[in-house]
Amino acid sequence: MLDKAELGRRVKLERLARGMTLKQVADGSRMSPTHISEIERGRTSPTVGALLRIARALSTPATYFVEEEQLPSVSVVRKHERPHHVVRDGDKTVAEVDFLTTGIPAGRLRVVELQDIESGPLQTRPHEGEEILIVESGKLKIIVGGDEYELGPGDCIQFRASVPHRIEKLGSDGTRAFWVTTSEGVLSP
Repeated sequence: MLDKAELGRRVKLERLARGMTLKQVADGSRMSPTHISEIERGRTSPTVGALLRIARALSTPATYFVEEEQLPSVSVVRKHERPHHVVRDGDKTVAEVDFLTTGIPAGRLRVVELQDIESGPLQTRPHEGEEILIVESGKLKIIVGGDEYELGPGDCIQFRASVPHRIEKLGSDGTRAFWVTTSEGVLSP
């Protein structure tokens, strides 16, 4: 959880980045300029309702002000800087995962490159949002609910992520796929 000084700093930086005065934010949030100033200086913490009104006045998602890690508004991840993760089932490697994106403030999408998927299932927990899987090479079976879909190179599937789903490799060829998902569906880097 962020302390009130950091939260206030983010409110002030966002206000200044938008070229707004304290009065403009106060008018847009139906709060006093003095109260906005106190929040910006870290002297007081806004209630959840007040933070939502400030965020609306600044046209900024409220989550930006409370996310633990301050993320850039534009995220560029160079190939050699990608966070890498090995997915294991006990001692067995299930897949190699490279995170192609690190996120932006209040962003929810993640793009992940799946490589060397083994025969065991790669399963995520159901969550809100959607998922898209694009197969680059090899063959995969995607199980969404009780339905199975076989995908080969160039094939793509999109589905609601709230339905239980898992990915399995088909055949012995090397596999590579790109997975676009909301952040809750991806293992953290």
